[in-house]
Amino acid sequence: MTVLDLDRFNTEGYLLHKQLLDAATMRTLEREHRRFADPDATLAVDVQLVHRSRPIREFVTRGPQVPLAVEVLGPDVCFTHQQFISKAPGGSDQTDVPWHQDSGYGRLEPPTDLTVWIALTDTDETNGCLWVLAGSHRDGVHPHDRTGRLLAASVADAGIPVPMSAGDALLFSGHLLHRSLPNRGKSPRLAMYVRYCTPDVVMVNAGNRPVLEDGFSWMVAGEAD
Repeated sequence: MTVLDLDRFNTEGYLLHKQLLDAATMRTLEREHRRFADPDATLAVDVQLVHRSRPIREFVTRGPQVPLAVEVLGPDVCFTHQQFISKAPGGSDQTDVPWHQDSGYGRLEPPTDLTVWIALTDTDETNGCLWVLAGSHRDGVHPHDRTGRLLAASVADAGIPVPMSAGDALLFSGHLLHRSLPNRGKSPRLAMYVRYCTPDVVMVNAGNRPVLEDGFSWMVAGEAD
């Protein structure tokens, strides 16, 4: 049964899905985040923990976001990337994540990929919610310049904020321009990112290596050719 507005997704490049996760699942993911996160980091990005954590592995392969990925991508879906992103409170500019596309960090071809960005705490304009530039996924991959350990695309538009409650998910194209501003709240802002694609994809930044030859990529629905 279709639950997503795919016409809107194709037009705007993103969809907000309310209450993807229940409280028990959020507690499990928060616990796994604490296992691996640096408690002193201002902006912590912990990637590819699927080989180190059974709960994370089970979530990315069997979680409630997988049927949504099938709706967007079709019956054959591959998991390819996972990360936690935590912004410490206090308003440090070091928690700013500039405008970028996920494909600016790791380009996939064909661009049949989907990011599922899940809020594990309530997020708003105070503590660093996502901002998006609707329709920008139709413009291809923009040039990205390095700024510290992050990449940034040049964007003149202010975009629009997407406040989310804990457990909500934002589904968006790997070509969608998005950012998040510093956490000026009083507690950490925590999110989880999971990326899916079709199994015919190659990883351009890795010499066009097929995604299924990557040790972190697994089929989660359907089958590969």
